[in-house]
Amino acid sequence: MPQEIGSLLWALLVTGMVLVLAYWFTRHVVGRTAVGRRARGNLTVLDQVSLGRDQRVVVVQAGEGIYLLGVTPGGITCLRVLSEEESAPWRPNQQDMPDQRTGFGEALRKVLEQRKR
Repeated sequence: MPQEIGSLLWALLVTGMVLVLAYWFTRHVVGRTAVGRRARGNLTVLDQVSLGRDQRVVVVQAGEGIYLLGVTPGGITCLRVLSEEESAPWRPNQQDMPDQRTGFGEALRKVLEQRKR
């Protein structure tokens, strides 16, 4: 009986440690890849939207330029370099009112419409 209780406590301790480590690792990874945080130097992910399981569109600021990138397991493709007008919603020094800002979906739609022309 005492051996069974010891085994149970050991299993609970190991399970608790695994949960704590999983929580810490998740926080650490999310903290490094979160939108709006600097990854390295002047590179910032401003916004992103998932298009599928392993596909997404990302708006990235590198220095003064803002780029629309397609990310897939096969690589990263620059879809478009956004103009000043197109990148206005993501510019930090933009003087627009918050309710006038364009959402990511609408900005993506505008870029795709212009690309079709």
